[in-house]
Amino acid sequence: MPGFETDEIDLAWDDGVLNVAAEHVDDDRGRKKTYHRRFRFPKSVADDEITAAYTNGVLEVTLPTAGPETRGRETPLEGE
Repeated sequence: MPGFETDEIDLAWDDGVLNVAAEHVDDDRGRKKTYHRRFRFPKSVADDEITAAYTNGVLEVTLPTAGPETRGRETPLEGE
């Protein structure tokens, strides 16, 4: 997200959806730059452990999963 300042970026987490929004106004050029994106996550996320960092134009958001990770399971097959 180059071109934005930290205080111009808003992050919100709500029921499995991460909302990222940013707005920058360049008064010298009379331009406004906006960004909005929603990311949906299927896994449970530990809400209290979400962290975010913005360095050199790169936004990094960490969403730790709550509970053990599952990678699938075997399903018994019925029949003869």
